Amino acid sequence: MKGVLGICLITQAQWLFEDVAFVVEQLQRGLAVAAGEPWSAAECVAEMCRALGGQPRSEAVLETLMVQAEDYLQASTAANRQELSVELLHFPTPEVALAQLPRHTAGPQVELFIVDASALPEAGDDPFEALFAACGRGGHGPRLSPHSALLYCSAAALPGWMTRAGGNRHLRVPPEDRAAGRADLLRIAVDHLEHGHFNRMLARSISTALPPVSIATEVARFMGERWPDHWDFHSYTGSMVAGLIQSMQQRVAGSGVRCLHGCNEHSLAVAALAGWQLYGRAYVIAVTSGMIDEFRGTLANLKRAGAPGLIICADSPDNAWFAFQGTLDADHDGRQVIAARGLGHVFIRKVDEVAAKLAEAFALLAERAEPVFVLATQAVLESRPQQPLDVGLPSPAAPAPQRLSEVQQAALDEALRLINQAPLHMLWQCGRLSEAQRERVYRIAAAAGIALADSITQPGSVGPYHQGQAVPNYLGPLSLYGFSRRVYRFLHERHEVVGPDAMCLFFLKSKVDQAATPFSEGKLKRQVRVVQVNHEPRHRSPFTDLALDMPLDLFLDQVQARLAVAPEVLALRRARLAAVTAISEAVPVDHIATVPMTANYFFLRLGSLVRELIEDDGYRYTGIYDVGRCGISALRNVPRTGPGFSGWYGRALMGDALMALPYIACSAADNVLAFVGDGARALVPDIEARLLAGLAQDPRGAAKNVTLFYLSNGVLSMIQTYLDKRYAHNGARQVAVTAPAPAPAVERAGAISLCRRRMLQFDADGLRSALSSPGQLNIIDVMLAHNSDGDGLSLVSETAWNRQ
Repeated sequence: MKGVLGICLITQAQWLFEDVAFVVEQLQRGLAVAAGEPWSAAECVAEMCRALGGQPRSEAVLETLMVQAEDYLQASTAANRQELSVELLHFPTPEVALAQLPRHTAGPQVELFIVDASALPEAGDDPFEALFAACGRGGHGPRLSPHSALLYCSAAALPGWMTRAGGNRHLRVPPEDRAAGRADLLRIAVDHLEHGHFNRMLARSISTALPPVSIATEVARFMGERWPDHWDFHSYTGSMVAGLIQSMQQRVAGSGVRCLHGCNEHSLAVAALAGWQLYGRAYVIAVTSGMIDEFRGTLANLKRAGAPGLIICADSPDNAWFAFQGTLDADHDGRQVIAARGLGHVFIRKVDEVAAKLAEAFALLAERAEPVFVLATQAVLESRPQQPLDVGLPSPAAPAPQRLSEVQQAALDEALRLINQAPLHMLWQCGRLSEAQRERVYRIAAAAGIALADSITQPGSVGPYHQGQAVPNYLGPLSLYGFSRRVYRFLHERHEVVGPDAMCLFFLKSKVDQAATPFSEGKLKRQVRVVQVNHEPRHRSPFTDLALDMPLDLFLDQVQARLAVAPEVLALRRARLAAVTAISEAVPVDHIATVPMTANYFFLRLGSLVRELIEDDGYRYTGIYDVGRCGISALRNVPRTGPGFSGWYGRALMGDALMALPYIACSAADNVLAFVGDGARALVPDIEARLLAGLAQDPRGAAKNVTLFYLSNGVLSMIQTYLDKRYAHNGARQVAVTAPAPAPAVERAGAISLCRRRMLQFDADGLRSALSSPGQLNIIDVMLAHNSDGDGLSLVSETAWNRQ
């Protein structure tokens, strides 16, 4: 039986129609069944190749390719005993093609699609999926190879198409050399015939629909039961995990689960951390062989944050002899790296172990909310059983009874005595809170005269604004770095710490770790009354005077039910709050305008501008703060409207916040402000193209604004600040950062405008416009002068003459 292969051409260009028609004629000649023995052109082709020389004419290349193609097609047709012909279907526009292709049910099976989009000024949506669907028959799509889709586009639109078209789309700018263009078309067409029809090994890859990879099916089922649609799939591809990734994408298509990628493996872990801290989303991460170490200290941060998820890593069999990229051999064992971080893992060596080992991994994750590793060999990762494994899933843990022990009740009674009766100034530093917990904390603080603070590790846990309304009890951050002047004045009298007889600090959902305060361990033990609310007894600090080992909600329940602050105590606290909130965060030297600007001046002005936008225009945003001096300055001086993401969390990994930006920008419901120093910028991959592409694909992208501030002064400011205060030495080359060259001023991607600018002086009107323009990504290089003054960089900085 003779088969007819269809070529769908969509163009209004006469030259392209002629070139495709020429190629069809060459294919027909090669596919024609020869009357005698097949012609062997090997010697002829070899001679023609030798005659081409080093810089052949395109016409000579085309002629040689025509002979080569005809020889291959005739030999393949004879060997496969398959008669095949080619028919050209020509349509002027995609709309006409989509309307008429389904009517060709008795005609040729279309397998090659050529679309001319060269008249479009910029990239659009991939046209091929709709064309493939229009050519489906009997519930099956067309027979497609990696050479089935060819798109012509303008040179200007090529970069956009390259980011949108995917891996098996051929992209071409219309050729000026017609012979070279015809040779290229002929090559692609014969490549398709080889892959789809004549090479049996390659043809197997497209012959039948493959069942999903078993690990993908079972992992998606487990995650779907635990976190329905409230989880993300992050992946960085590799040959060993490509099938797994494709199966996961197919498995979650049409659900609320998002399939995301990153600049490197580390960025996947950073995005997962941001997803859990900001949106409560669990995660599955898939990476290829040998990439365990690429997650860096973010694994510790995920564990610390209690972020639940599975990390699937390809690896070689542990009996392989020094496998390429493997982490298991006679000299190394990657599992020890995982165990050293206190994380659980399973290693699946063989296909028949998949069900049991996955059940073990699921049980580990159900037992404790933190990353669990699944290491698996390539055979396991590509296992596609016809019947699902139906791995047993662990039962959800029963909620723990909310009854208090005698010790807990006694601690709670003492805490209520302090809140209701003790004539103490009181400040609550809040860790990560749910929205409901935040509401309750605000109500309790207002009723009890309690001051509130967030920190550099959990910015926005509480803040100066909530749902557009001012929060008068909020004093600013309390942290090792970046504490506000008001917090400093609340905790000190004449630069001496207010003693435990006059002041009490509550730490909610906190370990009271070193990042929590600027105080030394000695001061915390001797001069501060510390109350700690943390349900994990193992996280009780050595500085804690009163430990409340209970869930925060239980603590808040009891406080709200029993809150009855003595009038004289309430008056005392409110008077203290009024006195402290009357203090200006800025001092005269912060107002000195220089070129370049100091960080103090820039963030003072930016903070005032953002406050105006919040109060006058209802502006809301998610803040992103990288590790460095300017991230601290932003935390301290730019008022927040909700929780943000901090690179200072846990290991304080410089660059983590910047790498999280693409994920947060596409996940946030409101605007985004990111503050990144030039040191962090120089340390990690360039995320800007991925950021722009992600926003262009975000359905909400046109309604929000994302602004990335690069704060540049040419040095690693925190290290130079340390040297300034400790040794008065010039850090020289050890603190130097090389600034990148300026990029084009304006770009577009779909509905998103990318605007770049460099700022030497504060431009209030320009920044107001930039931050207020929906559908805009701003990348602003702010040139700053290094200094080590103020901004809560150390307790010493607050004792300087100019901050009195």
